Amino acid sequence: MLQTNSEFKAYSAEELMLIYQRKSPEMAFLAFDELYRRFSPKLFSYLQKKCRNMADAEDLLQKVFIKMHESKHLYKDKYKLEQWLFVIARTSVLDHFRSSKRYANRLNKLEAETPSNESVEEKSKVLLSLDQDQKEMLEMKYIDEKSYQEMAVHFNKSEGSLRKMVSRMVINLRKGEV
Repeated sequence: MLQTNSEFKAYSAEELMLIYQRKSPEMAFLAFDELYRRFSPKLFSYLQKKCRNMADAEDLLQKVFIKMHESKHLYKDKYKLEQWLFVIARTSVLDHFRSSKRYANRLNKLEAETPSNESVEEKSKVLLSLDQDQKEMLEMKYIDEKSYQEMAVHFNKSEGSLRKMVSRMVINLRKGEV
């Protein structure tokens, strides 16, 4: 039985992966440690070249080894382990750039939707031009989340007429009119 990590140096990467897959937790830990020692410098160099950012490369290196651990049962010893790890690394880089692009797109969309100071001032003026009943209707509907039935009792109006009034106010507020 193997006791030290130095004894693992004689094994091929594929043999180490089989030990990592099938042996006791202590042996698996030592096999993983040797695999990490062998492949992390190469993988890190690859990830750093692809990302051009040291922090991202470090994060992705961790993700590669986490994915390796999570999918170790999928590894077949007929494949070279190094190639398998680089496929995981390449996929991780692609996922990273896809998620970064989605994040950037969300930020751009949010910036486009955020009103400028000028439009906020215009909307504030429009809100100030509402009469007391109109303000109360909007407050009850959108802040207090009252139903039209509850509002109808309060304003002594039909639900249908309140729906129309609130709908028209919202449309006019969006247009900047009241």
